[in-house]
Amino acid sequence: MSTMAVPRAHAGHRLRCVLAVVCALCWASSSVRFVAGQAGQLSVDASPQTARKMPDKMFGIFFEEINHAGAGGLWAELVSNRGFEAGGPNTPSNIEPWFIIGNESSIIVGTDRTSCFERNPVALRMEVLCGSKGTNVCPSGGVGVYNPGYWGMNIERRKGYKVSLHIRSSDAVSLTISLTSSDGLHKLASRTITGGKKQFTNWTKIQFRLYSSQNNTNSRLQITTTKTGVVWLDQVSVMPSDTYMGHGFRKDLASMLANLKPQFLKFPGGNYAMGQYLRNAFHWGETVGPWEERPGHVNDAWGYWTDDGLGFFEFLQLAEDLGASPVWVVNDGMFSLRMYGF
Repeated sequence: MSTMAVPRAHAGHRLRCVLAVVCALCWASSSVRFVAGQAGQLSVDASPQTARKMPDKMFGIFFEEINHAGAGGLWAELVSNRGFEAGGPNTPSNIEPWFIIGNESSIIVGTDRTSCFERNPVALRMEVLCGSKGTNVCPSGGVGVYNPGYWGMNIERRKGYKVSLHIRSSDAVSLTISLTSSDGLHKLASRTITGGKKQFTNWTKIQFRLYSSQNNTNSRLQITTTKTGVVWLDQVSVMPSDTYMGHGFRKDLASMLANLKPQFLKFPGGNYAMGQYLRNAFHWGETVGPWEERPGHVNDAWGYWTDDGLGFFEFLQLAEDLGASPVWVVNDGMFSLRMYGF
């Protein structure tokens, strides 16, 4: 995130003084022949009467999607790679930054193309081999997967977090969704989702809120079970309930932007809008509509996946919330960074 902040009259006044000096020196060096021993004099009129007020509309901010400045920064989504699409459309694929809880004797985790979302076909498949009793008992706490978010999730005591996920299973389901410490040993909040054999035969969206019992700046989301069977997961999201004006932006960061009183908001970035290759440019039409149905894309300008939860509509919403004019960086479909030779 970068700002272009210039104090009003004084900055414009100083800038004109500097430009006047530079122009005068350039003219002097190119047009005047100096005689040895002859003194020169330069006069600059810096009186307030000659100043011009800089228009308010020239003061604003420029959002650059770099180093997870959007999702993982200003956009409050806590789960990274929430749709399991970052590994690419071919399956099985990697699921980073998701990690497996358990070993090969207790769980097999992979991806397949069974999602209910046409533009997001990849889903996570968990085959649980252990159970709560019998010869192959699950380890304490169960097996499953966890997501550390973007360098750890900042979870605050007594704050609410909206959890959303899609579940499918051919067996009875008992999944525990928890916010825990980074090692998984201390639970901050949890909810267990249960259902009979027929309840989750088709993809089912589950939503609820978790309220943390303590503060932890390096937390993670866990999805665990001790029930044998096969479970599919997709579009797993955790968002703070309390966001800036209720529109999904981190309250602390968006408030800092509002305090700048910007007159315009330029988005979504420079290199990000172009992409190393055109196929990975910011295609605004694919960043609108329900967030689960947005295909996302590889931000190859800076080397990471973005699910486009922070899309064209959200940028317009932010501009409105800040009282700023939206300035959209348009990719005309002709150039990428590679075409420019970068």
